[in-house]
Amino acid sequence: MTNKLCAVVGVGSGMGQAIARVFAKAGYNLALISRNPSNMEPYKKEVEEIGQKANLYQADVTKSATLKTAFDKIMEDMGVPDAVVYNIATMTMEKPSELTAEAIIETLPLNFFGALHTTAAVLPAMRERGSGALIFTGGGFAIEPHVERTSHSIGKAALRNWVYGLFKELTPEGIHAATVTITRPIEKGTLYDPDLIASNHLNLAGQKGPEWDWEIIHKEL
Repeated sequence: MTNKLCAVVGVGSGMGQAIARVFAKAGYNLALISRNPSNMEPYKKEVEEIGQKANLYQADVTKSATLKTAFDKIMEDMGVPDAVVYNIATMTMEKPSELTAEAIIETLPLNFFGALHTTAAVLPAMRERGSGALIFTGGGFAIEPHVERTSHSIGKAALRNWVYGLFKELTPEGIHAATVTITRPIEKGTLYDPDLIASNHLNLAGQKGPEWDWEIIHKEL
């Protein structure tokens, strides 16, 4: 059986590493994308020790051209990804009354625009094939905004709203768009262990359409 391919945009200690590890254990090869690929060697090694192939690629998600270049290279080297996970966010501290346009302009490129650029880079190939999964790491502040993390809350809310629209648009084409909404900070050894959360990304990527979920909210029961 040919191994499937997952591309992870935003790989670092925590969620990015966990996503790569969980997908590798499920039999996926990995394309690991970061602004600084040299920092990803430990994650590449971990995937290879699990027994899967891992390649490193460079991209700045705030610049659409670099993501297109990265995905063109991925598809040349490894094929069209079966799943793509966008796992990037940034956070600043400001209350709603203190929010400035500059704060939004500074944070949206990572919290939201990078997801747009990622989708634009890979969606044409998924459409040509007629299948694929686009999974986005979301946050609970999209549902219940944090009073001191306003720009992050707005960015995650924009991402969540957009993913739902993308889900409705792409489902008839056989492409699954969905988000994993994390309601608390990750912490190993708890219900918010990154590997447990990453299992939601894997679950979404493996669901059979057209009865797909557009969101999994990871929260305490």
